[in-house]
Amino acid sequence: MALKIHWHNRSTEVISCRLTTDSGGSVVSSRELADVVGDALGISRASAQLHLKTIRAGGQILFAGYGRAAAEMTSLEAARLVLACAGSTFAKDSMEVLKRFAHLRPAGTKKSSIGLEQFLSARIAELPMYVQPEQRERGLGRSFGSRRLAQTALQLYEPIGEKVEELPRFAVVRWLEEKGHSKLKIFGPAMRLVARGRHSANAPADEDDLSGAGEFHHVLGQYSDHRLFQVRAVGRTALIEIGAALKGATADYGNGTG
Repeated sequence: MALKIHWHNRSTEVISCRLTTDSGGSVVSSRELADVVGDALGISRASAQLHLKTIRAGGQILFAGYGRAAAEMTSLEAARLVLACAGSTFAKDSMEVLKRFAHLRPAGTKKSSIGLEQFLSARIAELPMYVQPEQRERGLGRSFGSRRLAQTALQLYEPIGEKVEELPRFAVVRWLEEKGHSKLKIFGPAMRLVARGRHSANAPADEDDLSGAGEFHHVLGQYSDHRLFQVRAVGRTALIEIGAALKGATADYGNGTG
């Protein structure tokens, strides 16, 4: 069974993506998900398959058989595979990466039980989406937040060097809402992060909006002495490709990369 990904680009920055099988139906098994994630992230499919096997052995990817009996993948499995592939150079380290990042909690003054993998799953599940064009005419105002910054959808912060095993890891997620507002959340170990930046009137009542925070400085400020870090970033377009593949349908959105 061959997979076909169809793209269409127009001057209005509308992109179409559809994942189909030769028979015309849509299905995403675990092996197909690994191929989609590998292509989206720009790594080899063979490497993505190795990451998949590692976290599947750790119980993080559902396996139910082959062919028509294969388990259908969800955005949660996709989020886990994205974290594993993006956060580790070698597939053997994938499970350790998930342990470090998957259950980080959002910074903020409001308590939340949603971990990074669940939050990233929700962002993938809503893609592709239509995003309203920015309002640039006089008197209409502009979208809240920076769409340019939102193109870096996921950042994983990791200290490197000696004796870093016990040091905390952090992550930043940026996303766009349908109205074009750009949002961000910073994730870290529970009971450690304190929100900085302003609380915006655009933020829902149950959510802290850290759009006023300089996230890089904010994250590094959580460490007392360590000075050497690596940051792995995933682009918004990669998550759009994965979200479209999971839905198995053509989806158009306007100005989503504006």
